Amino acid sequence: MDLASDFKRLSVAWKTTLLAALTVGHILAQGVGKSVLLSAACVELNQTVMAQVSNGKLRDGELMVSAFLASGADPAPEPCVGLVLNNMAVFMSVSGRVADAERLAERSVLILEKAYAPDDGVLLHPLQVLAATRFEQGKTAKAREALKKMQSIRVELPEDQALVHGMAAALLEREGRRPEAEAEYLAAFRSWEAAGKAETAEAATILSGLGSLYIELRRLTEAQQTLDRALAIFSRAKDTLPGDLIKLLQIRGVLHAWQGDWLEAEKDYRNALSISDREHWSDPIALRPLLTRYAHILRKNHHGREARSMEVRAAALQPGDAATAIVDITELFPKTKRSKK
Repeated sequence: MDLASDFKRLSVAWKTTLLAALTVGHILAQGVGKSVLLSAACVELNQTVMAQVSNGKLRDGELMVSAFLASGADPAPEPCVGLVLNNMAVFMSVSGRVADAERLAERSVLILEKAYAPDDGVLLHPLQVLAATRFEQGKTAKAREALKKMQSIRVELPEDQALVHGMAAALLEREGRRPEAEAEYLAAFRSWEAAGKAETAEAATILSGLGSLYIELRRLTEAQQTLDRALAIFSRAKDTLPGDLIKLLQIRGVLHAWQGDWLEAEKDYRNALSISDREHWSDPIALRPLLTRYAHILRKNHHGREARSMEVRAAALQPGDAATAIVDITELFPKTKRSKK
């Protein structure tokens, strides 16, 4: 088994989570078309529900949404409920609870499909989240079903085109259609440029995906340039999430390993872990493989004691679904000697 296939497995979780996160900075109904008019009651519902969800009370938030739908407080509740569910799905996806995110996104789409035509732009963001969360769980066929619905929508804004191209790129890469995937990544980034958002986290996410594809293709110089550009944008962009940097640094670490520079790979993973440790929550699905890979790098650099501490910390995490996210670490990096500085 070569690094390209293992790297694809490594990158699936972070890449699709970031794709799903593209809507996290949007306020309710932003970017979904001018036809959506939301009541004051709906805006209040969104604020209340999202406060519950952010405090770990997902069930309470769902009950509030169901009660609103049945209450008659809004004469046309479907658009409101569909968009609130989408916001909840995005939050769950970014938090690593992908199954919950998929379930919420699916409900969002089903409700919105009852109120809008299949090609209405209001469906784009919920379908994008649904496609991304299905993709992350390995449900490639279902993810492509959602993508096909996205591609049937009347897309006019370049930022909406970017969402479609970005999701298509990830699926094409999964299917081994790498030249087509590269074309879609480039089209997505050009769309962000056309929207005047080339310096945003959304655009940097696309560059991250493109950089990972270049590693798979062994085009390491292009990968270095692309990932460096993504890091520079993430460092400047106001909408960058900590997870953006955590995941990009891991990919850069793999690139440095391919280049034989295990010391730089260690630096990238150390920085990624430092950012993760400053967060108020630790997602085992993301943290456990990060610790495991970092331990592997530390051993490559003959830091056995620190490596053991990372392994103990990883083992202490509840495995749960995280076990399925761990890549065989013996195959993750190229088997080269430690570079000399």
